[in-house]
Amino acid sequence: MVLSEIPLLTRWPAVNTQDPKDRRPFSTAGQKLDDVIGDTAKRIEEETKQLIAYINDEVVPMVRQHSTTGLRVASDKLKELADYMESAKQQKKG
Repeated sequence: MVLSEIPLLTRWPAVNTQDPKDRRPFSTAGQKLDDVIGDTAKRIEEETKQLIAYINDEVVPMVRQHSTTGLRVASDKLKELADYMESAKQQKKG
């Protein structure tokens, strides 16, 4: 098969064979596009509200809880380090 025999845009022949009476007027196509974009914008807005609610209700409390736990672990480790430093200092003196 030669490349020139392969149609580049296979859907155009189907569009070109349609009767012009069956085609949708440009204004109707624009209205349809506007409806789709409007519906999409509404859905994005709803999804964004749900995402924000999820973050506020689920993620933020978990971060706070784990941050507190992390601070407590760090505090314990700093206490251990301070105790070690004091004991090393006293061993040098004695």
